[in-house]
Amino acid sequence: MRIAVIGAGAMGRWAVKELAISPEVDEIVVGDFDEEQARAVAATYGGDRAKAVFVDARDAESVKKAIAGCDAMVNATQHFWNITVMHAAAAARVHYTDMGGLFHVTKQQVELAGEFEKAGVTAVIAMGGAPGVTNILAKYGAERLDVVEEAHALCGNVDDTDWSGYDGWAPPYSLETLCDEFSVTAPELVGGHWNMDISGGEGPEDIDFGEPAGILEAHYTIHSEPFTFWHTWKDQGLRSATFKLSLPAEFTQQMRFLNTIGMTRTDEVEVRGGHVRPRDVLLKVVGEIARPAGVVLDDVDYLLGVVRGLKDGRRVEWRVRATVPACKEHGAGGGDVDTGIPPAIVAKMMASGEIAGPGVFVPEQIVPCERFFAELARWGVTVDAQMREILAAPEV
Repeated sequence: MRIAVIGAGAMGRWAVKELAISPEVDEIVVGDFDEEQARAVAATYGGDRAKAVFVDARDAESVKKAIAGCDAMVNATQHFWNITVMHAAAAARVHYTDMGGLFHVTKQQVELAGEFEKAGVTAVIAMGGAPGVTNILAKYGAERLDVVEEAHALCGNVDDTDWSGYDGWAPPYSLETLCDEFSVTAPELVGGHWNMDISGGEGPEDIDFGEPAGILEAHYTIHSEPFTFWHTWKDQGLRSATFKLSLPAEFTQQMRFLNTIGMTRTDEVEVRGGHVRPRDVLLKVVGEIARPAGVVLDDVDYLLGVVRGLKDGRRVEWRVRATVPACKEHGAGGGDVDTGIPPAIVAKMMASGEIAGPGVFVPEQIVPCERFFAELARWGVTVDAQMREILAAPEV
């Protein structure tokens, strides 16, 4: 099979690595606007089966040309180019997956179902770690309920990396995404109604992520899961769907500080007669900080899908967790593993016919749980599930 990865950034490179160690993959196309970076990722992560090409994700024809002849593709670009890249995939009749649309773009993406049905190809959107793995964890529990009343996704990170020899600043994933997660409205479905008044970083709550993580403080932030859960289970009694995030406390404080002083803003401000966006300045200066060399990543992501509802008239809760450690063999952090690897797994499953549409699907609609979990386990990921019966509780 021939699979393309468009976007050779931090997460795209791990999608390339997963494809490179998969014997069923014959060729990997690595595309990026920065062709030099694409060549470096192809050589370092793709082995002798990867080739680099120039692609401009803002131009559907450029994407279509890059992915022509591929069986499937992974879109590893920023979410605001998802729609353009999807149009290109449908036009090229190439199966498509990505790492998420940060709620609002995800809502637009499901509306392209007719386009993919007409093209006869499949799109599985929001297929990173959170969203993505969290969705399939929730699906495992939901499949064991007759009525799905609540679905919640949670992501926690515990970082034991020794950073003492590094004086820079290394965000755990896309700083652009993090800026949104700590600044914009975080839509959550609560009691059957959409609450559009919650801002990222609000609603701190102590969450039990299970041992060895224990209790971590998590907060609301904009994510696709509340929408995808509603999209999937709205006709099965769903009344609440939320997402909460827990990053290391020091980093969370730093992001809150940057938001407080306005560095996450996307409006223009006047500086010495010119106009700049504070966020662009932040992205620029952080992008110029030297990346850590010789640092061995030692973090763990804890992803949770919690669903509550009825089974045979009994009120039950399923709590399904993925424990994702850093992969020291390949130098990948926990967040690298659970974000970069899942879309590559799903791309292979679409290319082989294990996942078949056509149309546009969110992960909990179409990705087979046990098969997907088995593929993740190759990277050291453990998935466990607990069911408990709720005997009595106050009405919500």
